[in-house]
Amino acid sequence: MMGTNVILAVGALVIFGTFLSSSNHLMTVNTQIAEQNEYYITAISLGQSVIAEAKTKFFDQKVVGRTIPLTVPDSLSVVLGRDGVLEAIPSPDTLTTAAPYSSTNPGYVSTYKFNDVDDYNGYYRLVNTPRAEGYQIRTKVQYTSPSYPDSVRLTPSFCKRMSVTVKSPFIPDSIIIAYAFTY
Repeated sequence: MMGTNVILAVGALVIFGTFLSSSNHLMTVNTQIAEQNEYYITAISLGQSVIAEAKTKFFDQKVVGRTIPLTVPDSLSVVLGRDGVLEAIPSPDTLTTAAPYSSTNPGYVSTYKFNDVDDYNGYYRLVNTPRAEGYQIRTKVQYTSPSYPDSVRLTPSFCKRMSVTVKSPFIPDSIIIAYAFTY
């Protein structure tokens, strides 16, 4: 009788140990997935913030300050990108406290230097968050068809597509977010 109880006790301990080990493994995997999802969500938010910043700008350098809208796409800028020294920014653009920002209200140079959407073509931003460092954000702006924003055009049109790519050492793949701006 005593031998049977010992065998049952040892069997119960083996089953309990197996259950404990597998549940510990599951909790570890769930924690890793939750952390990775947090990095993905942050990457998406950072990409969307660049698009939101660009939404506050003019469509094209040729329409800055104009009261009469352009009617012919050929009137738009042929070259997409920054328009000279006044729009020169550091690469990568990082959070700064330089004027007009302050130590209590930091910002990115692109916010006040860029005045139109295509200034973000070739833009590179490096972001460090409290939980993770090294988010690399790169943008590409291209003319596209208003009817088919996934098709790239080499000639000016009243539609520009911004593709924002976000990389992080904490996520295995890049996040790509695209947005079409129309005039």
